Amino acid sequence: MPRDNSIKKVLVIGSGPIVIGQAAEFDYAGTQACRSLKEEGIEVVLLNSNPATIMTDKDIADRVYIEPLTIEVVEQLIKKEKPDSVLPTLGGQAGLNLAMELEEAGFLKENNVRLIGTTSETIKKAEDRLEFKATMEKIGEPVAASLVVENVEDGLAFANKIGYPVVLRPAYTLEEAVVVSHMILSS
Repeated sequence: MPRDNSIKKVLVIGSGPIVIGQAAEFDYAGTQACRSLKEEGIEVVLLNSNPATIMTDKDIADRVYIEPLTIEVVEQLIKKEKPDSVLPTLGGQAGLNLAMELEEAGFLKENNVRLIGTTSETIKKAEDRLEFKATMEKIGEPVAASLVVENVEDGLAFANKIGYPVVLRPAYTLEEAVVVSHMILSS
């Protein structure tokens, strides 16, 4: 893929604290992304709340901020550093949530900052199970039988209809704030 020469300065959002067996892949991927961006001559600003990661090594990015992963911190950092782009996909759920909040509030547009690596529409599509299912069906990809239900009785009725085993999952699992009242059963 050719380099987009309009990208000069990127804010990379890290994933925050790493629990053993969880999120280490984001640290590795984020480290590699920072290195690749720097190789292309792009200025890299990194935000992560976890100082105990490879990603926060002072040589990985041009500037490293070890601060809480909150909207307020990201907004202040964007105003201070003035990146033209934000790369949220290497911060796991934390990065995606922050990017979506900034996008939906209009903050990114107001500050001439764009998302790279994905779009807000793609994030929404991946988080909404019905929209994701519809997209897969539209392109001919097989999907498991599924139904969004709002109570246990409807879930059990659907499970009895399609047969066991079933998988019960909360909707909007890419978000930390799980919508508990909506569940999907799929065979």
